[in-house]
Amino acid sequence: VAEAMNNKAEVAALLKYGVIIVSTLPVIAIYPFLQRYFVQGVMIGSVKG
Repeated sequence: VAEAMNNKAEVAALLKYGVIIVSTLPVIAIYPFLQRYFVQGVMIGSVKG
């Protein structure tokens, strides 16, 4: 019984980490293409002088 519980906990942890990785990959893939817009927004919002 304890072995089955441990196995379920391992599967749950692996599933959780897999979901985290899969959910961050699109952001990491799209960011380089949208980076110029972030830089423009920072420059527009900056105070000069």
